Amino acid sequence: MRYIPIATIRKPHGIHGALKVRSDTDFKENRYKIGQKLYIEHKQTYLPVTVQKHQIQKDGDILSFEEFEQIETVEKYRGCNLYIAQSDRENLSEDTFYYVDLEGMQVKEDTNLIGEVIKVVEMPQSAMLRVKKTDGKEILIPFLKVFIASVDHQQKTIQIKTIEGLL
Repeated sequence: MRYIPIATIRKPHGIHGALKVRSDTDFKENRYKIGQKLYIEHKQTYLPVTVQKHQIQKDGDILSFEEFEQIETVEKYRGCNLYIAQSDRENLSEDTFYYVDLEGMQVKEDTNLIGEVIKVVEMPQSAMLRVKKTDGKEILIPFLKVFIASVDHQQKTIQIKTIEGLL
């Protein structure tokens, strides 16, 4: 089974085994709904857990799982990643993408290779592609139609439209 990362566990929250997480998903309402099966990667194994409760706080999300009832049970998961099974991903509409699918794609302007997407970062104004350029420097490119001409999953390329100062 293939797993897709959706969050990083920051620390336990309260005495009843809840966990504070930093989410890296843009589908929180689906990922964290009651009864949703998630997986904690711990010591190179994937522990299945079931969402019991989800709360949103300004500095992260708090998740409670059916399998945990005490803080002592969850302390060992601090710093671990939280995943969903790839088979649990919803089908997306056209021109909508999973961030993890964009990572590793080549970024080009016409035929010129600019670099490779190393991460998609969620910012208040929009998602940003963190691109490692061919010269080793990193840049951020807004993932907006103004700058993105096309995304080709078959060729694993993103064609961009540049403006002065973007690169």
